[in-house]
Amino acid sequence: MTHTGLPSEIHSPQSEKIPLARIVPRGAWGSWAWGAPLIAIAVVAWLAYQTVSQRGLPVQITFFDGRGISANDPVSSRGVQVGKVERVRLDADRNGVVIQVRLFPEAASLAAEGTRFWIVRPEVSLKGVTGLDALLGPRYVEVAPAKPAAPRRTTFEGLESPPPLGERIPGTLEITLLAVRRGSVTVGSPVTYRDIRVGRVLDVRLGPDSTRVEVLAGIEPRYAPLVRENSRFWNASGVGVDFGLFGGLTLRADSLESILTGGIAFATPDKKSGEVVESGHRFDLATEVDAEWLTWEPVIPLNEQSPAAQP
Repeated sequence: MTHTGLPSEIHSPQSEKIPLARIVPRGAWGSWAWGAPLIAIAVVAWLAYQTVSQRGLPVQITFFDGRGISANDPVSSRGVQVGKVERVRLDADRNGVVIQVRLFPEAASLAAEGTRFWIVRPEVSLKGVTGLDALLGPRYVEVAPAKPAAPRRTTFEGLESPPPLGERIPGTLEITLLAVRRGSVTVGSPVTYRDIRVGRVLDVRLGPDSTRVEVLAGIEPRYAPLVRENSRFWNASGVGVDFGLFGGLTLRADSLESILTGGIAFATPDKKSGEVVESGHRFDLATEVDAEWLTWEPVIPLNEQSPAAQP
């Protein structure tokens, strides 16, 4: 038998079995293999957001003088701490002080246009003792909130003194008093009639030609009829002392409040009282009272339709 060298059996392609792919559904482990990193990224992002948001909102305030404020001193509004001072430094020109504060998250709305900041310092008047905690404890920054829905703002010019107490009452009579010197009169000083507070000083400034001091005074609407064209105003600040050989020592002072904060008084003649004045009227401010002015007792009905005088 002749051998040709060929295999005894020849397998054709049709006789070979072709393997078939089998599709296996992805199990739970396959889903977690892709989902776990995404979840981890989301958790890290959420934790980062929480960390940043819990730190609060940074705000920058510029003052002329730091008044002893330092890092970690509180920031308060209406007696409640709303943040803390983080850093105090001189500005780039060394003409002021920049205070970096961080408002607590729940107080972030205070960072708005119109919010006012000032450094609290001790003050004493008949209205009470303010800033005493700053005398006994650390200095702190006080905040007066802006109006609701004010636009966001994070840089501010701080006030060098607290804003005047209370808002101007609609219908307030605003008059200008011309004085040679300011004396102890300041913003917030009382304006009195027969020792009753009927208004307050709104502003004190030099006149346009620098020869007079202009004192802007606001008279509450109820008491506006007391001011007439011939009314006389005088500086009621301080204490006067008279000594006579037979009369002894006489002490003169309008009120303790005028001693502490300065004050202005006025009187109106009881005869020919003159016409009532409008806002913008100007009067001279005498340095002391004339004895005759204290004898005037005009009958002038008050404006009972206007808001009552504030204490």
